[in-house]
Amino acid sequence: MPPSYGNESPEERAAMEDFKTNIFAPFQELYGDKWDQARWDAAITRFRAAHEPVVIERFMKIARLPGWAGIEEQMKKGPPEFLRPGWRSPLLGKKVDLDWIDADAYECVQPSKDGWRDKKVLVIEFWATWCRPCHPVCKILTDVAAQYPDVRVITFNNEGIFNKAPTDSEIVRDFVTERDDVNYPVYIDKNNIAVESLFQPGKCLSIPLVFIITTKDSVVHWLGNPEEMAAPLDNALQHA
Repeated sequence: MPPSYGNESPEERAAMEDFKTNIFAPFQELYGDKWDQARWDAAITRFRAAHEPVVIERFMKIARLPGWAGIEEQMKKGPPEFLRPGWRSPLLGKKVDLDWIDADAYECVQPSKDGWRDKKVLVIEFWATWCRPCHPVCKILTDVAAQYPDVRVITFNNEGIFNKAPTDSEIVRDFVTERDDVNYPVYIDKNNIAVESLFQPGKCLSIPLVFIITTKDSVVHWLGNPEEMAAPLDNALQHA
């Protein structure tokens, strides 16, 4: 659920908290076969009786909610597969084709991916400038690149990674130039080669996303949020 913005009325904040506590949270795990329509209907009826219609209307606009029918549809459907308990990427522990990395299909913002086959471990990140959680990852990857001589970090920017919108190269270049913590190769995946070759097959469709791959066998040892990559990276190096 989108966060509040800090300028709501007390009534709107009360409606938001009520929605989070008594509608959003309880039904998070009740998707698919676990859906309880009677319980849902009762929760919505109680909520609508507890708050003025105009307050509910403003709250839903602030939270960018799609309306009751849309909310119900989303809750029934549940979270994406990769966010569900026990999910495992189909690429984890599998050998993958990495020849696409050498393709002359990317716009280089900051070199270089050359020589990656000579390293023991390859760290590939997918990101976008509009992705706020991607920003602190720059420092993490810079530290990895500096502290692990047997690791090659390569990042692929794709501003349209979810909607295939074109990438404005200048925005990406300005982003990298204005920061002092991007000391690793950066490429723009302008033809969606990297996305289609690794990101999409991995099925963990969120960013920032890192793949840790041993180069000797092209096996994916781990994929996930870069903030959680320290232990998996050390483990991959032990097996490299």
